[in-house]
Amino acid sequence: MVTSSVMTVGLNGMDGYRVKVEVNTRTDKESFVIVGLPDASVKESKERVWSALYERKCCIHTKKITVNLSPPEFKKTGPGYDAAMVLAVLKAIGKLDGELNEDMCIIGAISLKCDIEPFEGIVPVITNAIKLGFKKIFIPPINTRIFPNTIGTELIPVSSISSLISYLKGQLKADHLFSFPIEVNEDVSLTAEVEPQIDFQSVIGHPQAKRALEISAAGGHHVLLSGPPGCGKSMLAEAFPSIFPDLSPEETLDLYGIYQLGREELPSMTRRPMRHPHHSASAISLLGGGTYPRPGEVSLARYGILFLDEMGEFSKKTLDMLRQPLENRRITINRAKQTVTYPADFTLIAATNPCPCGHQGSSQRYCVCTPKQIATYQQRISGPILDRIDFVLTLKNVSLKNGMGMEEGSYAIKERVTRAREMQYERYGERLLNNRVPFQLIQSKCPVTNEQLEYLHQVCWDNKWSNRTQIKMIRVARTISDLSLEKEISDSSLKEAVEWKLQSQMDSDHHAGI
Repeated sequence: MVTSSVMTVGLNGMDGYRVKVEVNTRTDKESFVIVGLPDASVKESKERVWSALYERKCCIHTKKITVNLSPPEFKKTGPGYDAAMVLAVLKAIGKLDGELNEDMCIIGAISLKCDIEPFEGIVPVITNAIKLGFKKIFIPPINTRIFPNTIGTELIPVSSISSLISYLKGQLKADHLFSFPIEVNEDVSLTAEVEPQIDFQSVIGHPQAKRALEISAAGGHHVLLSGPPGCGKSMLAEAFPSIFPDLSPEETLDLYGIYQLGREELPSMTRRPMRHPHHSASAISLLGGGTYPRPGEVSLARYGILFLDEMGEFSKKTLDMLRQPLENRRITINRAKQTVTYPADFTLIAATNPCPCGHQGSSQRYCVCTPKQIATYQQRISGPILDRIDFVLTLKNVSLKNGMGMEEGSYAIKERVTRAREMQYERYGERLLNNRVPFQLIQSKCPVTNEQLEYLHQVCWDNKWSNRTQIKMIRVARTISDLSLEKEISDSSLKEAVEWKLQSQMDSDHHAGI
């Protein structure tokens, strides 16, 4: 009886873990068994591995081969274990003499002719292999330029099992492992053409809303815009991405992996994503899940924007499911056979009408809705959801005659937002925003003064605001100070944050029909 092992990497959601592919061979009736909680796609690997072994003229007629994918408690999915299984079997039957230790791993599917091929979701698998500390990672022939952080790790693309064995024996160098040239995919080009964005200069009026969106983009705060049809809610939301900084290479790589798992194409390698689900979207499409879990809109909007237009038309149950991702910036999906967690680090901007007809409170048209219809419509956005939104703004129609003026363009606002974000990254030592960072870290890096605490306490006492509201106002004040390039939270920033909360409270009460 001979036992061998080869290392590879598995995925549970977006989190990777080491997988040891153990192979046991003994003389018996010919059979091939895979254990370790494999799904149907992994069980089918048996035929691909058999064909690859026969292609290499390996004599396995009298062998009983047992493959164990350890740890056995995680469900294994996808064909990414194929190449590791072939190597482990070859090692067990004495056909692999090269060095292959636990600092090396092999990732890839295989063809019937022993070619190593990419598979769906390979990018997050490779990313996690790098994070797990493997020194050498053998991968299919793909474009490795999308992996910027490979310090201490050698990514070695190989085209076939034969090439890999020759490399392990020292007969080939990494530069000569390909039997065919690598094709650079256009979808990972950093210079790909993208659609033009709406500039803030095109949005007439609404200076208060523009200021709120600038603070939101700088600190990652959530916004709800309410108003009659045609007042500019959707246009402001569509211009919102134009003031966000470009993606960093690390953020692009994370997003690329999420979009691979979601079977979608990343629209741009530099611009932050903006997801715009329809109000008829199901909870699964919005949050993720399914029989075989996939990331939903809240995960595909990572590092970018989730835009819920006509928020009042979404079902109340679906909206209430946003509580966890808004609070924890991740979404956990529980199924009978599997539990996965996906990231949900997005900035929410939502737009809604004040009533079903949209004209409640309008000075231009009469509202035809009954009080009961208005209350039912507005109560779809529950109090806990409103409590997690930093800015609740009521917009009015703007006359072209009164609204035309020297509007500030997106480029100038984007520069201020970028500088504010850089201050936050430097302050916290990692890429964290004021709305995401643990409050204890804000207190330790830039505590508010006793006078400011006393002022906050008095305001919150007068308005019956909770401790969560006080913390939110400090976060907003910290972002306002960052936009002004102030190292400490200034009194003026704190007062502006309180004014925003007072305005949001009035608009929230109006929205709730109070």
